[in-house]
Amino acid sequence: MKRSRLFQFAGLILLLAVYIAYVGFIIHADRGPVDYETFMSIGKRFLQGGEVYGENSYYPMPFVMLFGFFAWLPRPLSMALWLLLPVLAALAISGWQPFVLLYAPLFGHFMGGQTAVFGMLGLWGYRRRPNPNSLAGGFWLGVACLKPQLGLVPLVYAAWQWWGVLRTERRLPRQAWAWAATLLVFYLPGFFFLSDWPLRWLRNPRPLFDRAMSGFIPRTLLWIFDWHSWPYWLAWLALSGLLLWLVWRLNRRRLGLDLLVLWSFVCNPLVHDYDLIQLVPLLDTHRMRLAALLLSVPGLLVILFAYANDQAWYVYTFIALGLLAVKIFSLAADGNRKSC
Repeated sequence: MKRSRLFQFAGLILLLAVYIAYVGFIIHADRGPVDYETFMSIGKRFLQGGEVYGENSYYPMPFVMLFGFFAWLPRPLSMALWLLLPVLAALAISGWQPFVLLYAPLFGHFMGGQTAVFGMLGLWGYRRRPNPNSLAGGFWLGVACLKPQLGLVPLVYAAWQWWGVLRTERRLPRQAWAWAATLLVFYLPGFFFLSDWPLRWLRNPRPLFDRAMSGFIPRTLLWIFDWHSWPYWLAWLALSGLLLWLVWRLNRRRLGLDLLVLWSFVCNPLVHDYDLIQLVPLLDTHRMRLAALLLSVPGLLVILFAYANDQAWYVYTFIALGLLAVKIFSLAADGNRKSC
């Protein structure tokens, strides 16, 4: 046992050294990842009172204010915190397991300087406090909703639980009030800086393109249809519904939060490769961790050797699909053991 822990610690230090060396390199070069630089540009415009919604600016106002804060910090500190805090959060969630540093979406999130950390933290916290009367669960659900496309499925799942409480006890549970209060704290201050920011934000939607799309169903359909066409969306709706029914049947007519989140990553056209770090809290068994590592190998190879090849990033669509299959198999195996 002591030897295995020693190897684990050595692996953690070795892999962390790679991440830290990269941060040191960009600080020395004074040139951050492309997404980081884009966000800091938005933050600078916010601090200077300029227009924050335009090309490559697709984030709600809480993120714009966050970009402003990091743009205000000294650049070396800003770079280090922006890139390393999501990595440390993922490590903490995984129990400081070194495998997570080889999880391709986390490495890609780090290399690009992306923003999906709130979806990961929010899902982690909500999974730990799913009881409808948990104030903490409501707070973490609000954190997940900072990035709406990552908070939608957990919110729908929670709302179903809230509806059950409302129907039986004629009251909204504490978790719902905590969620609403959290959103108010996050979103209300933005109106003091830009009163019509929701309209400006919604008028500037991010287009769908194959480079970053990580959902197997919507990405695969791009090989057949133009996403502007109605056959694309009809096929997407039919296949997504069929997959949901299949997951429900295979799991003995039950749908839990983990299965719904994994299903959404297979079907959602709005989630990108780096958003897959939201699945880190689900990698809590040996089987899921091993699957995540194996499914990450093609993604790591793409990052290292085919970064500019948009079509190569198709391999990321297999991560959520594979983890969904492993999760269903694991639940079935656990159910069979319990029935024996």
